[in-house]
Amino acid sequence: MELRTYPLGPLQSNLYLIAFGSDAFVIDPSVPYDILDLSGYRIRGIFCTHSHYDHIAEAENMRKQTGAIVLVHESECEFLMDPSKNTAMSFGLPKRPVFAPVCELKDGDLLTAADFDFESEEIFTISVIHTPGHTRGSMCLLFQVKTGINRGQYLFSGDTVFAGTVGRTDLGGNMADMMRSVDRLKQLPDDVTVYPGHGPSTTIGAEKANNPYFTAGNYDDII
Repeated sequence: MELRTYPLGPLQSNLYLIAFGSDAFVIDPSVPYDILDLSGYRIRGIFCTHSHYDHIAEAENMRKQTGAIVLVHESECEFLMDPSKNTAMSFGLPKRPVFAPVCELKDGDLLTAADFDFESEEIFTISVIHTPGHTRGSMCLLFQVKTGINRGQYLFSGDTVFAGTVGRTDLGGNMADMMRSVDRLKQLPDDVTVYPGHGPSTTIGAEKANNPYFTAGNYDDII
């Protein structure tokens, strides 16, 4: 597995490229396709961890350029396609809705290389974890890489969890959901590496030790 991170713009939204040989995924398409170095890669899937504009701005253009399908949690699909609901219009940003085809994912879905016609011999799975709180359809993607030198577990958390904190809850989410989502993520092994939608990577173990939202028994303990 090869992993590249592309932060962009004043919000430093992270686009991730995850490649297995020449086949690859994009997570949170915030960076224009024409400034990415994607030569030699076949983009097979474009995941959006949630529908806020800074994470989907280039989804439609990338879909057209690559022919890859866009994948989003089923609760987030209508927001992906409507600029009045994905914060684009709220912040005076260009209106770039995503059009079909869109694959609507559900909590507990398990994806493999075969679902995307990968040619790689590396064995991996992708588990969909519905983590509402930042938005109602926010999801995390747990990559379990079972072969190769980078075998291990990697969580792409969108704006659910950052290093030392969690995402805001006033743009389509709520804190009660966020705390329930954090409780789910706390069950993951400590050595899972976390790649958030903004900022540096971390681990589940580090968040259990240092993130007040992970260490608190409930929201009342951190306010």
